[in-house]
Amino acid sequence: MDLRSFSQETLEGRNQLYSAEVERLGTTYGFDFTAVGLAALPGAPLKWIYSQGSTSNRFRRIMLAPGHGIGGIVLKAGKPMLFTDIDTEMDPREYSSYPIVFAEDLRSFCALPLCKGDRTVGVLLMAFRTAEESHSTAYRAAVRELEGCFCDLRITAQDFMDFEEVSKSTDAPLGADRPVGMTNSSISLTIAAQESERARISREIHDGISQELAIAAMKARLALARSTDPEQKAELTEACSGIDLAIDRLHDLSVELRPSTLDHFGLLPALRSLAMSFEKAYGARIEFGGDAVIPRFSPAMETQVYRICQEAMLNASKYADADTMEVTLTASDGWILAVVQDHGTGFNTDAPVIRGSGCGLHGMRERAELINAELTIESGPQGTRVALTAPMGAVQEGE
Repeated sequence: MDLRSFSQETLEGRNQLYSAEVERLGTTYGFDFTAVGLAALPGAPLKWIYSQGSTSNRFRRIMLAPGHGIGGIVLKAGKPMLFTDIDTEMDPREYSSYPIVFAEDLRSFCALPLCKGDRTVGVLLMAFRTAEESHSTAYRAAVRELEGCFCDLRITAQDFMDFEEVSKSTDAPLGADRPVGMTNSSISLTIAAQESERARISREIHDGISQELAIAAMKARLALARSTDPEQKAELTEACSGIDLAIDRLHDLSVELRPSTLDHFGLLPALRSLAMSFEKAYGARIEFGGDAVIPRFSPAMETQVYRICQEAMLNASKYADADTMEVTLTASDGWILAVVQDHGTGFNTDAPVIRGSGCGLHGMRERAELINAELTIESGPQGTRVALTAPMGAVQEGE
């Protein structure tokens, strides 16, 4: 059966079959969370479709590119993963690379590739929110009972990956401890140089690589329109989908590096565009409030306010375990107030637990200091509120 007809049939006719099996597995083995994710086409993102034991619908908004997150890694490698205690088996700095772990507060899991023919088209995830030795027995019992099949899909349950096989992120974000002797002036010059390099790479991605891929996609679609061979048309359709996915990923990367929206349209449109990328990557819904229009102001100030809001939104998406967050921007009398509020898991602002690179809060405070802005971070059981009050500098007339 062709993968395109498989994905369409799944959406229209297999909901009950898959969801019933997910429920049965969770009930039989006592899993806290059980889910199935599917990818419509080779190279397409994996989406968690059916679940048992979910705490919210946040997981449904997570889209995992091959090689990213538990589902994306298993989808790309075609190998299963089994971790009975992620706190001891994984590097804590890597937790943020697994959105479903944050969304559902998982502490152990077994993820199995689901195959159709010779292709990995989905992932079965079975998980607990605690770490106990008995969990390994439950996972292996479930694997034996399934006998290599999940409904009409084949399960791969050999050659389990360990953490060393999982791709690691080595990006070092801004905000590392300040070297001895660095002044505000030298830090400002460093940040300016970083932004300039980000802009250069972003332009190269947008104007170079993305345009070349767009031309390749156009040629592939022309060949598809002219082809009369069904097998060739199927291959060209998959090729077009793969190119479109690559263009989307490059767009997201370009936005994260240096959004052209910020340069061309200003702070609020740039943050809205960023929010769309974060929602897709982490599942948390981001709502906007405040002024409908923010005037353009000093580009240097805009950049720093954007980066501080970006870090606050990213931290809330990764670590807050919140289904939604609110971003509010208001401008008045030459000042801008930006607030990022979530209603998730708070933290001790005086002695935060180090997660990820551990440099985000430090970098936010450093940026705020450079532009003579006031940054307050309040956190507790009701969530976290990051508020930035910053001078706008020169407001651009007519914007």
